[in-house]
Amino acid sequence: MKSSVPIYRRLTLALLFASALSLAASIALAAEPDQRALDPEVLKDVATYEKAMGTDHGLTPDKIQKLANAMNESPVFKNKFLGIWTVQTPSDAWIIMEIMHEVKPDLIIEAGTFHGGSSALWAIILEHINPDGRIVTIDIEDQRERKAKELPIVKEKVDFLLGSSTDPKVVAQARKHAEGKKRVLVLLDSLHSKKHVAAELEAYAPMVSVGSYIIVQDTPLGPKAAIDDFLETNKSYIADRKRERYPDTNSVRGYIKRIKP
Repeated sequence: MKSSVPIYRRLTLALLFASALSLAASIALAAEPDQRALDPEVLKDVATYEKAMGTDHGLTPDKIQKLANAMNESPVFKNKFLGIWTVQTPSDAWIIMEIMHEVKPDLIIEAGTFHGGSSALWAIILEHINPDGRIVTIDIEDQRERKAKELPIVKEKVDFLLGSSTDPKVVAQARKHAEGKKRVLVLLDSLHSKKHVAAELEAYAPMVSVGSYIIVQDTPLGPKAAIDDFLETNKSYIADRKRERYPDTNSVRGYIKRIKP
């Protein structure tokens, strides 16, 4: 059947990714880091992150300040998709796109909505892979930009759940969305502490279909330890290391594939 989607929408994704990868490479070659004052939006999000983590993050004030500086200087934290702030490493987003094409999920569960850019991105990709597929995105705070909420593709395909991704009520809602779905893919990009990610893995691993993935992002910040513990006790999953082919991946051991029931 011929697609009714305009050709420009089919080409947009490839063009945006190519531009993003080129820009990231150019900035990486720059000799001096950006020394501008910290962006107020960055500081706001670091504060929200710190508050959510409580004492679980184990970061000293000095390390928190370094994290804020890194966020302000990193080109990743300047990325936008369709004008929406989207904190995704382009190379990892590309790998996720490849996994989506292979798995053809009926449902994607995303923990960590932020401004809504990533769920919009996944929705546009999913439209061409599995037109009937849907996305559930979860966050403790509704920070979605207006333009993200008003995108027709988001209205059509994305359901937003307000609350912690480990709250039993939220998990139950996500599980209800997953009922009857043959192929479920999970993306964990919310609170990057060992304790929280361990709880997410326990909650969402049973929902993932064989051959699909749990993709844990920003693993160097704490999730890697949770992943190691999870894989040690759960032999239904493996770390699919071949997915880490880009040197700037933020998902080291984070592409976790379900290989058996």
